[in-house]
Parts: sequence; structure tokens; C-alpha cells
Amino acid sequence: MKPLTNDEKFSTQIQGVLPYHRKMLADGVRNKLLYEAIKKNITSETNFLDVGAGTGIWAILAAKLGAKRVVALEIEESLIPIMFRHAQENGVANKMEIIHAHSNDFKIRGKFNLIVSEIFGVDAFGEATVSAFVKLRNRFLASNGILIPQKMIMFAIPVRVENSIQGLPAGLPIKCDFFKSLSYNYPQTYSLSERQRVKFLAEPQELVKIDFRTVESNPCLQNLSLSWQLDNISEVNAFATFTHSFFTDEIKMDAFDSQSWNTTIYEFQPFQLAVGEIKFDLSLAQKKENWSVSLPSNPEIKPQNYSPVFAFARVRMAQQNTPHLRFPNKKKL
Repeated sequence: MKPLTNDEKFSTQIQGVLPYHRKMLADGVRNKLLYEAIKKNITSETNFLDVGAGTGIWAILAAKLGAKRVVALEIEESLIPIMFRHAQENGVANKMEIIHAHSNDFKIRGKFNLIVSEIFGVDAFGEATVSAFVKLRNRFLASNGILIPQKMIMFAIPVRVENSIQGLPAGLPIKCDFFKSLSYNYPQTYSLSERQRVKFLAEPQELVKIDFRTVESNPCLQNLSLSWQLDNISEVNAFATFTHSFFTDEIKMDAFDSQSWNTTIYEFQPFQLAVGEIKFDLSLAQKKENWSVSLPSNPEIKPQNYSPVFAFARVRMAQQNTPHLRFPNKKKL
């Protein structure tokens, strides 16, 4: 296979970033709250840095709000011209410094009173995210400077999911229990439009917290555990996890209400039990994610344990025992 040309790589990059940033730009909840946090902390003496600036909207707003200096840093090459054109549209192109680099690599003079960064990728609590925030804070945040977001908390809660795995296959008089048993081993991410299927059955509890203003090392993401006392355990068929982002001490965003942040759903086989205690154990270690659901009030009932590794092992074993014909693909790559 021939390696991609620079133009082909650039084209692929554009195709990837536009849908993602369209979703971000359409997230009215996030946009309003983050705008309020930035506006509250901008003065004519503010040096503003946006790390992972994307389409440039926060840097543009900072410039329009009168910040003394505005720097926008972005690693995705295809977003650099998009950001500049947006700055031109808003009449602030001459007030912004645009830098194409990774946050760990760029060098720039001075410190910043306000740093905004959403360099979370798929793992807001992961090692790369924590390391990047620590370096940003140590290298570029001025004394008494403000970092947005300030902290993030992940919550968990027992829920009832409509149209769950249990209902498969929809409308057909056949069984797919093997498929369903495998599917339980993979958490699902629910977009905002899907969350109407999720019914909360208790109060959310804090699972893990990180304060970007003070963090120095990775939070523990293993052996996280929470439990709830419920009146009807049989109603629960999943646990949901979602985050609260604190842009300031007073301004926070509940990811369950956000279009650009997903809610993770861990489904399981419901227990046929009424009153009792239900426990959710979760480990988010990279490549070793696993979780379990148990009933401390009824220890005679076997816990349910899940992991992508379990599904892989079961499919591999089934493959070895499945009689089938196989025709190798002779197409040359």
C-alpha cells in the first residue's frame, strides 16, 4: 500500500475534525457556561492562553472581551486556517497569536493569567491529560493565575435503560443470548439524544476527582467502589458514569446535560431482588478495564464480573469449536 501524500493526510484530517467540532460548537450548555467563566475572569490586563484551541472560539471571545494578549495553541494542522478565518470574520485576527504545536513542545515568552484547556481526548482522568495539565500549569500559569477547568469529578449512579441489551433481537422470535452475554463486557457511550432512555434510580455518588490546580500525579483509577441501598434492585439494569466539570468554583457543567460529552453506560443482567444493597466496582486502568456488580446484602447471590478480555476469550474459544468453511482472501494489499 502506497503511503499517503501530505494532501491526502490533510484531507483525512479535515474529514475527522469537522464532525467533532460541529458537535462541540452545537453544545449550547457547554458554550454558555464556559463563556460565563471566561467573561468573569477577563480584564484589559489579562494574558490569555487557549490550549487545544480547536476552531478558535474561546481565543476569539477573549480578544473581543479585551484581553491584553491572546494566544491560541492547536496540534491539528487542518484547524489552523479555520481558526484564522474565524478570527478574521470576527475582526480580531490582529489580536491573536496562533501556534501549531503540541502543548508539550511549544515555547513562548511570558506567563498567562488565564489558561483554558480542553485537551481531554477520550480520557479526562488519564496519565497523558494529567501530565499535560501539570506541565501547562508549571510552565505558563502566572502567580495567582486561573486555570479552566479547575477540577473534574466523575460520578456513578444505578439506572434503568430502556431498550437495553435484554431486548435483542428486536421483533424477532429467536434467541441471541450469546451475543448479549458478550455485549455486557463493553460499556456503551450515550450521546445527549440517547439519554432520554436512561432513568436515574438513586442519587449520584462521587467515583473519582481531580483538581487541575494542584494535581501532581495520576489519580487512582483502580478498585473504585460505590454502593446504594435500594427498594427495588430488580429495576436496575445498568450503571451510568458521567462528569462534572468545574470551570470556576461557582460555574460547573454536568456532562449528562452536554452534547459534546458522553455518558458511559455499564449494562448487566438484572438481579431478581427487591430491597437490598447493590454495589458497583470499577477499574479504569488502560487496557485492563473491568467492572463488577454485586449484592452485599445477599452474599449468596454470585457477583457479575465484566471485562473486554472476558468477551475476547469467549469468542476465541467459540471460534476454535465452530465447524465452518474458510476461504482465505487472496487479494494483494
